[in-house]
Amino acid sequence: MDWLNIALVCFTMTVMYGSMLFILVSEVAACIRRWRSRRDKLLAVDRLLETVDDVPYQRLPAGDGDDDDEGCVICLAEYEHGEGRFVLPGCAHTFHRDCIAPWLRQGNGTCPVCRATVRAAAAEQHRVIIDTAENMV
Repeated sequence: MDWLNIALVCFTMTVMYGSMLFILVSEVAACIRRWRSRRDKLLAVDRLLETVDDVPYQRLPAGDGDDDDEGCVICLAEYEHGEGRFVLPGCAHTFHRDCIAPWLRQGNGTCPVCRATVRAAAAEQHRVIIDTAENMV
């Protein structure tokens, strides 16, 4: 082999190993981004579950309201009088806290009824509005 062939082999190996290193680093960076995204979503769900207070259920007299809000659509159990319900900010659909928490933690950042996006920031705003309304009395 002459020096030109040796130089060509060295150049090819350098480019090949450099490309492999670039691909490896890119894949590791992508894995880290996906992990952080999942972690941030779980933290947002936990923040949402901590922020939103349960609202006690009060049965309305027959014919005075929405019959669709009589029970949790996840477990299909009817709400008992005085039982706490978790109200999603934004769409205001209600669920048992124990039913909606696993749904949100699985990465479903939407309401299971209307598919409206659920965000912790909306919960903070929802809580401020409720607190302000209660203090206006």
